[in-house]
Amino acid sequence: MVGVYLVSALALAGSSSTATIPRPVAGHPVLELRVGADRVDELRHPVVCAEGAPLSWLSFEACGTGAGIWHDDAEATDMAHFRARGRVAGATSGRGTLDALVGAGFLEVQRTARDAPGFRFGRAREPDQVEAAGPELSATVKGRWFVDPGARTFLTADFNVGAAVVPAAPTVMGTGPVIPFALLSVGVGF
Repeated sequence: MVGVYLVSALALAGSSSTATIPRPVAGHPVLELRVGADRVDELRHPVVCAEGAPLSWLSFEACGTGAGIWHDDAEATDMAHFRARGRVAGATSGRGTLDALVGAGFLEVQRTARDAPGFRFGRAREPDQVEAAGPELSATVKGRWFVDPGARTFLTADFNVGAAVVPAAPTVMGTGPVIPFALLSVGVGF
């Protein structure tokens, strides 16, 4: 009886409270596009990241400056990341989420905008080789803020750190073969 009275009193008082819970299209974030920077020493071109998530805990990501596609800057070096990432922890508060992810994939380094098809893993095969690739591991902290009333669209920030082992990096870049990296990017998703 008391419960009926309380519900009736709230209804008559005109109380209207709504809660917004993140409800992405597939029940989890599906696609993100982000822009950022991964090199403090050379910020000639921004890094663009595209991330697709077929499952709530698994995503696939590609990040790079688009050398040879969006620009032909012969003086700019490039690092491109191709990796799978798994969510290991997460928290939600209202419209926001915070996740910790680990990733594994490979890194390609490139000295000029001149890019040959495919990837060159292993030791340098030519004295003037301009690109090389090797395995990488990374850790990420990702935040999302759902902005629309249906809580399907979000703003995101992604901070990723890691290292790659690229045996031919000394020939291509003059450094390595272990290449540490840090990448900060922001963008949108749904």
